[in-house]
Amino acid sequence: MREFPVTLPYDRKHVDLFLFDMMPSIKSSVIYKAFRKRNIKVNNKRVKESYVLSHGDKVQVYIPEEYLKDKASEEASGTDSPQIIYEDDYILIVSKPQGMPVHQDKNNDIRVLNRWVQKTVSERGKIHEQGFPALCHRIDRNTGGLVLFAKDSKTLAILEDKFKNREIRKIYHCLIYGVPLKKSDELHGYLKKDSKNSRVFVYDKPLKGAEPIITRYRVLKAFDEYSLLEVELVTGKTHQIRAHLAYIGHPLLGDGKYGINSVNRRFKLKWQALWSYELTFLFTSPSGHLSYLSGRTVTLPDIKWVPMP
Repeated sequence: MREFPVTLPYDRKHVDLFLFDMMPSIKSSVIYKAFRKRNIKVNNKRVKESYVLSHGDKVQVYIPEEYLKDKASEEASGTDSPQIIYEDDYILIVSKPQGMPVHQDKNNDIRVLNRWVQKTVSERGKIHEQGFPALCHRIDRNTGGLVLFAKDSKTLAILEDKFKNREIRKIYHCLIYGVPLKKSDELHGYLKKDSKNSRVFVYDKPLKGAEPIITRYRVLKAFDEYSLLEVELVTGKTHQIRAHLAYIGHPLLGDGKYGINSVNRRFKLKWQALWSYELTFLFTSPSGHLSYLSGRTVTLPDIKWVPMP
């Protein structure tokens, strides 16, 4: 049996969602089976998954020990976990592993970045507003690297405005197929979403429903069949880097949606070779209590590239 105290951020939350966060390495099917067998208790009373918790409750879990993998065993198995790269009184910058969504989506993953951050902060006993720390921007599930969080609503409003006005520079590193003719370039185009098929298309000329995009790149190193690029995302649209580079004939290695499947199979990449590498705060308008961030750069300490053949 394991027991988990209910902290303030989980007040008025359903017990099943609480357990997903408390035991991220356990499959949801195992947890729901425990509910069906009446092996979940709150304050020593059996409850259903829809039970609403209160701050101070104690949740008891009766699940066979082979399912109860702790953080150490998770790390030993080789599963990557997020890491806090920078933190102060108002913001957090976290390194997200590839394959982990930044927030809950239709896949209903157990391991979700914003839940992980909120749980990690709450375990320190610090009280934040409901739903905080909160995401300031998003990156794709299969993109790894830096993600910025705000610890309160006032900070979130400022940072969302800074992203909108392009006062936070986002730099990515990626591996692409082939070697571009130009060692650096600023790509302009128009991006249109196809929400039904969950993909986007890039065009040279304006098109109804398409939005203008700007992507800058610089070749850091060229090999025989692929290149390492530094990419600046000037406009931050869905799948922009992946689609824009594929449009000019240099798709990301490992990209199953915009890439070349035969190449991906040969390189044996599980996810697209794309990492959010650097965030720089370049404030040009009033930033209130966040003015201390202006000019500061946070860089990803390392990138776990899969060895190339």
